[in-house]
Amino acid sequence: MTDINKIKVTLARLQLELENIQKLYDTLNERGLLDNKKNRREKLADDFMLRAVGSIFHDFYTSVENMFKIVGRNIDNLIPSSSEWHLELLEQMSTPIEGERPAFISSNSKLLLNEFRGFRHVFRNVYGFNLVSERIERLLDIFPHTVDNLRRDVVQFIEDMQSIMIEE
Repeated sequence: MTDINKIKVTLARLQLELENIQKLYDTLNERGLLDNKKNRREKLADDFMLRAVGSIFHDFYTSVENMFKIVGRNIDNLIPSSSEWHLELLEQMSTPIEGERPAFISSNSKLLLNEFRGFRHVFRNVYGFNLVSERIERLLDIFPHTVDNLRRDVVQFIEDMQSIMIEE
């Protein structure tokens, strides 16, 4: 596969992950968890709902990290492998690679996404009944802004990479 075709496939896969993220966003929005804070608190008092929202945030960051891996493997030719690889990959994606690619995400997105990365780690390593509703509420508060930033970053990245392909 030529480099151009590899980049085209990469960009198409990024678009699919954005669609997955939109489905997660829609799920939370349809249940009124993104706008009505009073209603949200009542819903999050239910342990089952708390676990369900935690699972959606787990899926969200997994989708984000899938995008990072797609870029890392197919454009950077590097996926970190240390014990801190999740954080290193996040850092890598916010760093432009001169002559290769622009930053995949902005520094603002990196800060927001780092909260979801940290939550996913906790979610994977504690019992669901130990989830803290205040932490979930914080993530619900920043989720719309995080998704908007990420979407904007990915669309810009795709446009920039398409421009690079045209120049070559």
